[in-house]
Amino acid sequence: MSDRALVAYERPDGRYNLHYVHDATSDLAARLTPATPFGGADPRAEWAAGLLRDLLTATTAEAPRVASRVPDGAVTAVDPAPLAVGVRVETLPDHVVFGSHEAVFLVDRSFEVGPYVAVPFDLGPVADALAGTRLDPEAGGALVPVDPGSSVEGLRERAAGAREALGAAIDHADGSGHGFTAAAARVTLRETLGRWVGRDRLLVADGGHGRTETGP
Repeated sequence: MSDRALVAYERPDGRYNLHYVHDATSDLAARLTPATPFGGADPRAEWAAGLLRDLLTATTAEAPRVASRVPDGAVTAVDPAPLAVGVRVETLPDHVVFGSHEAVFLVDRSFEVGPYVAVPFDLGPVADALAGTRLDPEAGGALVPVDPGSSVEGLRERAAGAREALGAAIDHADGSGHGFTAAAARVTLRETLGRWVGRDRLLVADGGHGRTETGP
């Protein structure tokens, strides 16, 4: 895997600081440790642990000043400067650009990393009948947790297959009950993801209604 992603670090207040990853390689989760919280290659980089500690108690106004302490020449997988500070877990999907960000990694206070795959509800790219256009500029999507023993890549491929199948169903809709309308296909995708992992485990950004939910 080599894609754009987000990393969310849990704060002492239970909220999260959100950071950007431009190149989320398959070993990213393993590289996020207390000693190398931003995935840097040098385990002696003590600046990183101290910087994250201070960021996790910083306000939005304070965060840029704290992030400015990154040493010149430091190389990290995760951008040490947060995109957002103090985000509630249920609103994390509002910060995801579905179709661009491929995954979100939640890092708890003990540095257990929980990966989520970002699945867009927009089926325009996989349905010829929609002429490759977006269903909705704010179609939203779901963050789907990756279970132990599974992988981000495997779940992404499974979700891509489901989206392609629904795109084909839209293409074959003929008005006689065969195939799907775009709206019905979107609902079916959401329900399918819920069956895979449990409806209450999805983090959902419902762009069509301008709200974020936990579960369908």
